[in-house]
Amino acid sequence: MPTTNHSSKSPQPETVASHQVREEPMPIIASHQHLNSSAAGVAQSGAQFIETELTKAQRRRRKKQGRKSAALEARTASGGHEMAAPQAEAVALRAPSLPPAVVQSPPQVPSNERTSSGSEQASSSSSNRATPITVTMSSNDHVRDHGPLAMKAGMTTQGGDKFIPIRKIESGLGFFNVIGVVTSTKPPTQTRSQDWCRIFSIVDPSCMEDDVHIVTYNFTVNCFQKKHTEWLPQAEVGDIVLLRRLKTSTYRGGSLNGIGYWDKLRWVTYDIQTRRFRDPDRKDSPHSETLDDGFGYSYSPYYEPSMQGKEADYCAQLADWWQAIQAKEQGITVVQCAPRPSREHHLISEVTPDTSPQGYFDCTVEILHSYENTSGPHTVYVTDYTVNPQTNASQASWCSPELSTYVFKMEMWDDAGLLVKRMHPGEFWFLPNARVMMDSYLHLYGKLVEKHKSKKLDEVENGENLHFRALLERKKKFEQGGGASGPPVRFDIKLIEDVDGEVGFFHCTVEVLHVDPASTEEPLVYVTDYTFNPDLVNPAEPAPWALGLDRRIVKIVLEGGQKGRVGDLQPGATYRIKNLRLIKRTGVKGAFGRLGGDERLIIAVNDKEEVQALLQRKEKWKLEMKRDGVSIEPVVNSTAKSCLPTPETSEGHTLQQVIASTVCPNTFTFVARVADFYPLYLNEATYLRCTNLRRPWKCCVDCDNMLDTHCKWFYKLLFMLEDDEGNRITVSACNEECKLLSGLPPADLEVDKDAFDGLVARLQPVIGNLQEVHDGYAKQKDLPAVSPKMRFTVESWIANDNRGYGLLECAPL
Repeated sequence: MPTTNHSSKSPQPETVASHQVREEPMPIIASHQHLNSSAAGVAQSGAQFIETELTKAQRRRRKKQGRKSAALEARTASGGHEMAAPQAEAVALRAPSLPPAVVQSPPQVPSNERTSSGSEQASSSSSNRATPITVTMSSNDHVRDHGPLAMKAGMTTQGGDKFIPIRKIESGLGFFNVIGVVTSTKPPTQTRSQDWCRIFSIVDPSCMEDDVHIVTYNFTVNCFQKKHTEWLPQAEVGDIVLLRRLKTSTYRGGSLNGIGYWDKLRWVTYDIQTRRFRDPDRKDSPHSETLDDGFGYSYSPYYEPSMQGKEADYCAQLADWWQAIQAKEQGITVVQCAPRPSREHHLISEVTPDTSPQGYFDCTVEILHSYENTSGPHTVYVTDYTVNPQTNASQASWCSPELSTYVFKMEMWDDAGLLVKRMHPGEFWFLPNARVMMDSYLHLYGKLVEKHKSKKLDEVENGENLHFRALLERKKKFEQGGGASGPPVRFDIKLIEDVDGEVGFFHCTVEVLHVDPASTEEPLVYVTDYTFNPDLVNPAEPAPWALGLDRRIVKIVLEGGQKGRVGDLQPGATYRIKNLRLIKRTGVKGAFGRLGGDERLIIAVNDKEEVQALLQRKEKWKLEMKRDGVSIEPVVNSTAKSCLPTPETSEGHTLQQVIASTVCPNTFTFVARVADFYPLYLNEATYLRCTNLRRPWKCCVDCDNMLDTHCKWFYKLLFMLEDDEGNRITVSACNEECKLLSGLPPADLEVDKDAFDGLVARLQPVIGNLQEVHDGYAKQKDLPAVSPKMRFTVESWIANDNRGYGLLECAPL
């Protein structure tokens, strides 16, 4: 007799050869026939039976296996159902007669059958997604297409409410209804927020592979309640549960779960044995309650469908389906482990809907463009400078022809939509747990639901990130000519005096003089780099900030997405402006600038060399004005000077007069400069304080506040102001009325780099090089302090019998 290789025939759980594979239990329904380890019947039937009947059976089996393989291949090629994360709490409905691991095959199988089985097994192991083992069914497999086993999942009630098949549940679905058989459950537990929670796993006919008697998927539902455990679904393994108004959630690795919120979920249990909806055991809990302490709507978790309705008919069919599965060929339900590969980082050029697991992947990208949609998900267009031929090349006006094939569309759903306001063109982001989708035109796009772990990347702080470094290298090659049609257009950095009719777009470093958000035109911003250009004109109305800047001021009109950034611009601060162009129009006197689009084109400058160069040009301009006898100080009306100041306001004073004043509280305006500031380092300019007991603690034990309920961030920033006579006073820049820090909420400056950069950019026009002077202390360097004279307005008050001063506003001279 021929020798049989038992290992080639024994059904075993498939193993994915990858160091990143996690083993998680997957409930698999297998026929008792395939777990029967006894081969005595075959051995006793005699050699003649094996030589004749077995060969015919083999031919029939091979034809049947061919049909199954073709069906499975067609399902995979058409982007069929994906296997979601299996749940570890799945349990057996009935104990198997023998352990699943002890599986033997009938001996003396011909060698040609071993070849067929081996090839089928090899085909399964070569799949890029982990699937449970496929077992060969008995000769009456055709029953699958008839009777209860042919049931189709999903139904619609008389009132139009839809209950969708479990395999049709996907992220971003909104509220949905579902009916399923409970395959596992956990008793109610309390969460850290003291809510009650109960977890269920459910299945329906959509969870079975076509033509294969295996359940390959179940769906986990997490149900929550705040007060009454009796309001949680009361269902056990084998019951049918009807759940209304669930929402989806993806958590850690892309596994898709259902969430039943405490004020939304409604449920009812169907008893398979009695074929009726089961009354809930309410005990002492109410049937319903009015939410929001009696001011909300009346809510009850109990759903009460009619026994004559479509819900009851569907549950009865589902009960028949489940009992047919258990009864078929005296089958038993066992639990086997099917491996699921973990999510990986991919290039956009590599991803497809079949990317394992379930099309989820991590990526590192550059933001190209964003679009906030009021009637759907926000959209972000990104690139990692690789091309996926299945994407739709962008034809938008913001996209150059060279870049169009590199663009990848990402839809931002739910929490991920909150990221869009923080994303700006030109920034680099790490986006985990994205998913590849396919639209109706068979174009690929991405979908992101969570903002968890999404991170903006910085070339300095994240320079060691290998994926980020690779992205920067690809971008560099693209800009040097590695793109589809050569390098993109690049603009030069220019001084305003060097811009003429032959210069198109350019970059420049400027100081903001004035912002006019309420202009009759679009919002306007007036800037200068203190160089002269004959094509420019002065503002129509004389203004103190324009004194001495004849033909040195550029009026810039803000359009499109630039309008929303006008509130971030601070007069006196230094900015780099990208893609600016001076425009001349018939009937309009002088050249003006225009900025549009959604790209971030006005950027606060932290580069010391750029700031120093601008300050040098400013000092040169002041010397020129002084030489030519041009005043750059606003003229104070003589009538106003003769008027005695009221106790509330004193203007045009020296610091000596401020110090000598006996009127308090009072308000003063004077000219001085910042001689020093506290704290020594600006990243220490904020602190946490308990607002309940006003103590500088992150977590306050005395008021039992361990979750930062009362702890908030506050500024601690002091300026030492000095005038030309050497008089000094110390003022606080932390009061709420201080306009200098307006729009900059305090934050953890040691962790939040964006907040720290924003504070430095806001303070730099006021403190000059004092930050570099402080940094020099650690290096034992004594640098000369250089800061500009400014017009300060301060208020005075009495505290603990001492006079204090608070900064209200400051403006450049």
